[in-house]
Amino acid sequence: MVSAGNVYQDYFSNRGVDALSYKNYKLPAYLKQILPAHKGARILDIGCGFGQMLYALKQEGYTQLYGFELLSEAVLFCRDQLQLTVKQGGDIELYASSHKEEYDFIIMSHVLEHLPKDKTIDVLTAISKMLTDKGSLVLMVPNGQSPNHSYWMWEDFTHHTLFTAGSLLYVLKAAGFKNITILDPGDLLDKPIVKRVFKQFFQYIYRINKRFWNSVNSSGYHYASPVVYTWELKVKATK
Repeated sequence: MVSAGNVYQDYFSNRGVDALSYKNYKLPAYLKQILPAHKGARILDIGCGFGQMLYALKQEGYTQLYGFELLSEAVLFCRDQLQLTVKQGGDIELYASSHKEEYDFIIMSHVLEHLPKDKTIDVLTAISKMLTDKGSLVLMVPNGQSPNHSYWMWEDFTHHTLFTAGSLLYVLKAAGFKNITILDPGDLLDKPIVKRVFKQFFQYIYRINKRFWNSVNSSGYHYASPVVYTWELKVKATK
């Protein structure tokens, strides 16, 4: 979490979340596929929360792990319980100004939607300057095109923006990122083969159904934007 203001007082308890919520956390397959091959790569998790992702990376053998987090209870847990290097702060641009071209891999999981809309592109631009020449940003946000779209906008009171694949690509391009890939758009990589086949079949039916009703209602989507229906958008971007 990386934003400031009284709205974040008691954030985790108000959301019904604590460190134990992540005790069984495992790195998703889409992330494992794109992690740096070198275990000494410098990795930053922006808005690392209770450190579940950094700790999982530590278990995978990565040694240069860093976190940036707003809320003190999460920072203290990361430092004291997981022995992780986590800096407390809420100004990403300020942090970025003193860490230029420092990281090989940056993770920003469910943080961008918490930023005021007019800060989104500036923050992403600052993040791009923290990456080395061959570095990558992995970004996750709720998906405004999923079947439960607006739920994810309003379920968390601290959300400012809900992204679709098209709007997420827009802000990344505006921030200077050139190579942008949507990761696991069908949410299939972690699934056993039988479940994967069933999911693919019903996803195909769902797409046909959406096209039909869009046609009936003279509706549709922006032709140039990818169509993704999973609840979460995951992208990899490089400079």
